[in-house]
Amino acid sequence: MNRVRQAAAWTYRVLITLFAAAVIVEVFLAGLGVFRAMPGENNPVSHETFDDNFGEHAAIGSFLTGSSLLLLIVILIARTRLRSIGATLGLAVLTLAEGALGGAGEDAPVAGALHAINAVLVLGLALFLTARAWRGNLLIPPVKLRRIAPAPVPAPSMPAPTPTPSERAV
Repeated sequence: MNRVRQAAAWTYRVLITLFAAAVIVEVFLAGLGVFRAMPGENNPVSHETFDDNFGEHAAIGSFLTGSSLLLLIVILIARTRLRSIGATLGLAVLTLAEGALGGAGEDAPVAGALHAINAVLVLGLALFLTARAWRGNLLIPPVKLRRIAPAPVPAPSMPAPTPTPSERAV
């Protein structure tokens, strides 16, 4: 396997691990934003208060979208197994959908609810890909060609010798 593919596979391994950790931080920031935006006795929740508490969440979400596309490029350079490439493509699609659902959630509560469900899918797929990358299931093992020996040529068949009368008697 050439060095570029090996370097890309190693880079992917590190990046997918950082991606999964960033998704966990993203979920934490979403929860933190919700509980910071809780109304107090004298301060009701306003749109501005809500937006102020989700700034970090939105920033990491944008970072994750770009990172998922970078992961897809790196895994294509590594030319890995199709399952890893397909799962990374799925991760990129889910991450792009996550941003769209989050933006639409302000006007459509159902989209906001789907944003949360999609986040669980992104986290699960990121953890699956991280485990797969560190288990060593990422790269396609090199194909070893074996030299196939030609089939042995059978010896020409010769008729069995006819026994002599004295050999027949024995």
